[in-house]
Amino acid sequence: MATELIYLEDTYKFTYKARVEYVSSDERGQYCVIDKTVFYPQGGGQPSDTGFFEVKGVQLPIFFVSFVDGEVRHYADFSGVLPEKDDEVILAVDGDRRLTNAKAHTSGHLLADVVESLGKGITAFKGYHFPDGSYVEFQGSILADESESFIVEVNNRLIEILSSGGDIQASLVILEELKDLCSNVPKNLPADKPMRIVKMGTFQPTPCGGTHLKSLSELQEVVVTKVKRQKGNTKISYRFA
Repeated sequence: MATELIYLEDTYKFTYKARVEYVSSDERGQYCVIDKTVFYPQGGGQPSDTGFFEVKGVQLPIFFVSFVDGEVRHYADFSGVLPEKDDEVILAVDGDRRLTNAKAHTSGHLLADVVESLGKGITAFKGYHFPDGSYVEFQGSILADESESFIVEVNNRLIEILSSGGDIQASLVILEELKDLCSNVPKNLPADKPMRIVKMGTFQPTPCGGTHLKSLSELQEVVVTKVKRQKGNTKISYRFA
């Protein structure tokens, strides 16, 4: 059984009804697997959603969510009530946390798009989109004496783009479509998740399974704070609001 990932369809869907498949435990603790979920499981450089289940009239706080072999594990303390197969559950995601994480992820993708568009020969391959300490890593490096001017150039371009705004579109695709639409396709795409692309404004689409805003106008700022060269790569830290 694979969990249907409802959050892929709408970042702003915070509540949903689903049915229990089973309850089990692992090294992190007890978890519940359900047939569908709006909870984002940690991964792709983005932290998991939190919130609660309501089952049998009892609210159970969900403190962590992970993705394992196609199933989404929702971790909670089930000592108050133990969900059983086919029980209906009402899901409620912490909306403020969800939107903060979506801002962080959207900001990271926009930063990557801007940097790659400048023709410096560096390509994004990894992101850390947690609100505290956000960064994007790029293959290739810029010269040490270019760091300051590079930061100014990127930040000016970010200001220009955010002042103009633009829609952010997310679409589920098949592998052939993804390869046709995206120039930078990861070698190891997850085999147990639907494939999705995200397009920001006029930039080329990129593969991504995270949560994103609907429009760049929802971002007040994205600012590069530091550029660090390490092992032939470039790590660019940023803040957002």
